[in-house]
Amino acid sequence: MDEKIIQCLNELIALDLACSAAYEVACGVCRDEEIKGTFSAFREDHLRHVRELGEHVRSAGIEPPSELDTKGVIVQGFTTLASQEDRTAVLSMRGNEELSNNAYASALRAGLPEEIRALVAANFEDERRHMSWIRGTVLLRGWDVEQPEIRELAAEARGARKAA
Repeated sequence: MDEKIIQCLNELIALDLACSAAYEVACGVCRDEEIKGTFSAFREDHLRHVRELGEHVRSAGIEPPSELDTKGVIVQGFTTLASQEDRTAVLSMRGNEELSNNAYASALRAGLPEEIRALVAANFEDERRHMSWIRGTVLLRGWDVEQPEIRELAAEARGARKAA
């Protein structure tokens, strides 16, 4: 298998590992059972992606990533900082899913062999489903508005800038 293809797969694996770790963090702060259950299922999707993509990398005689890389640690850290309860967990996972959706979309344009492309396309559909659920949840619960305390802090900051 071509080195560029292995690199592409390893990058997807690393991102899926990061998303899995982020979903674990998000599940830990969620109280809503629907959100927690859905996040747990999404985490399992990412772990399945790691296993399936890893099989292709191993078939080329190379060991795929099995731990978080630097980017993964950053994704996990961001999620830990940003996720304090259901709403913030969902909003932080929206950003993580945007990353994975973009990565899978890019991989589909990378000239992959047909068998691998079919797997990447199936994984991309999982990512799109995750994103769709997150967007729907944000809209349904009215969470896509600026928090009042953020508006107040922004007004304070603007006032401080004008006074200086």
